[in-house]
Amino acid sequence: MSRPAPSPAAPPFPARTVPVPFLAPDTAREHVDGAGPADGDASEAPLTWSQRYYLAEVDAARAHGRGLNVPRLYRLRPGTTEAGTVTALSELLVRYEVLRTRVVRDPAGTVRQRVHARGALHLAVHEAPAGAADDHARTVLDGLVTPPLDVTECWPLRAALVTEDGHPRYLALAFSHVAVDAYALVPVSEHLVERIAEADPVARAAAPAAAGTVARGPREQAAAEASPAGRKAAGRALRHAEEAYRRMPAAVNPAPDTRPRPSPRHRFLHRTSPALDLAAGAVAARTGESPATVLAAALVALDAAGTGPVPHVDGTGETRYGAVHLISANRLRPETAAAVLPLSQPVPCCVDTAGATFGELVRRTAAASLRAFRAGGAPPDELAALLATVARERGVRLDATPALNYRPRSTALPVRPTTAGELAAAAPRSVTRWTEADPWRASHYLSADVDASGIRLLLQVDTAVHPPEWAERRLDALERLLCAAALDAHCPALPTLG
Repeated sequence: MSRPAPSPAAPPFPARTVPVPFLAPDTAREHVDGAGPADGDASEAPLTWSQRYYLAEVDAARAHGRGLNVPRLYRLRPGTTEAGTVTALSELLVRYEVLRTRVVRDPAGTVRQRVHARGALHLAVHEAPAGAADDHARTVLDGLVTPPLDVTECWPLRAALVTEDGHPRYLALAFSHVAVDAYALVPVSEHLVERIAEADPVARAAAPAAAGTVARGPREQAAAEASPAGRKAAGRALRHAEEAYRRMPAAVNPAPDTRPRPSPRHRFLHRTSPALDLAAGAVAARTGESPATVLAAALVALDAAGTGPVPHVDGTGETRYGAVHLISANRLRPETAAAVLPLSQPVPCCVDTAGATFGELVRRTAAASLRAFRAGGAPPDELAALLATVARERGVRLDATPALNYRPRSTALPVRPTTAGELAAAAPRSVTRWTEADPWRASHYLSADVDASGIRLLLQVDTAVHPPEWAERRLDALERLLCAAALDAHCPALPTLG
């Protein structure tokens, strides 16, 4: 009998712990196609492509003392009890096997996932001072999410209950990215809202699952990827990636900078800008494309502006490409629409910018994005080998790190025309600040969270590659380009970089 993975220690706040036991009744599903040996308590299977991608990111973040954990804080409905919270969490663990799955590394270097049929999660219970439940809950959440989660030793989930005067007020959860991406948390939130929570704290649009469809678990997804159809899909994705890599501008080697680098090495630049919101919406209104495509086109333009012309792949002259890596989440099939497991991976999107106005570049980016998303993800090790081969054959350095993760909430950014006066009046309300956060393996990585309050940009910069001022100039150039394009339908695609 295998031993269930232990839960992590409670965060450094006074608390008691309550066990959340689970016993999955679906032991017959331990023998799905492609799964490894099962002993009644656990079953092993290969990691999925996205799990392998996120595991590499988590390992890299851990080297910097970070966890790459996904936080959620749920306000609980009045009348919720501690016992009811334990029951809701136990049902969650039984329902979604990825939350009771850990990673197994053998001495030969093979990495697999082990799904446990039984075990217990430790729920830390914190009593907040009277009238301070809100602040105390956020402090508890920080304590959960900050320390790295080693998914080889514990469940990919930490949980804490915050009470006030003995009554449950908040449920704080921290998930490992090896277990979930943002869309995977939609059905998790639906489950908790149905049972104990007031609302989803991060509402997000998701493709609805067909009625009666059983969502895939991680073992089923791994088996699907190893099947003939999965290998065919991988081949299609790799062919698309090779085409993009052969056109992608070479990464610029920054000039040596002998100044002391900031500590920590990875810095995070936040920006909110009402002018950027207006400009992105105005370009979207004019072109008929989404704000996500408009932002992707702006990044393509910045990438192309910082590089020189490249030969056509057929040798018939030169052109200028720009590239952006987009986070693609494969949620289109009924069995993956509501699956609780990561399905997102970066896919390369390469766009020809030659002779284009910015409006035309937006349309070209829309077509290129659709091709990239249709190609989807692929085995990360095969992608890395392909990139190295193409870079060696081209004799250049290629930076295949993700560059844009567009994360819309359930509310949409207003899409309408704007004026120069409106943009000028909005400009002073821009807010920029530096923070620390979990690093990705990227020289730069831009996340755009969008809801009714506007676009919130978060640009990571690796100061071993780019100084912090580079990030500030990058976001300045992005906003200048979009503001110019919002007012001039014939704005050139390639900006002048400051």
